[in-house]
Amino acid sequence: MANTNVKGTGSKIVSVIRMWSGSNNTDNTSWLQAPIGSNAPTGGLQMLVVDVVVGSHNSATVFDLADKNGAVDNNAITGADGLGGSVLSVLSVVNTTQNDHPPTEVGHAAARVLFKTANDASVADDVHRITLLYYGPSA
Repeated sequence: MANTNVKGTGSKIVSVIRMWSGSNNTDNTSWLQAPIGSNAPTGGLQMLVVDVVVGSHNSATVFDLADKNGAVDNNAITGADGLGGSVLSVLSVVNTTQNDHPPTEVGHAAARVLFKTANDASVADDVHRITLLYYGPSA
């Protein structure tokens, strides 16, 4: 799959936060700060906050962690192009440009966050902030 109704220009990763959830092997100390560990975990639970600029109103929109064709489709998001991983939970999708035009039908499947933009022509080019939990590498 690929990003759909997302423009690369203006879209950006706001933050990526590694989270300890007890999912690593108890003998693996890489998630700990040095000198005990390396402070360099190779995966695990991550919280991602990303701003996506939508292309049009009243449209199904997809933010795909596994999108590797962004440069070809002109919808690459710096740092997230082909990130990979699995979306565990969508915490929020908010229209930060116009709060009175919220997205609907918010959900997720595999490595994708899905939502529908509001049915108002002024929504095109609005920024939508997505906050999600995913399992995989960090951006």
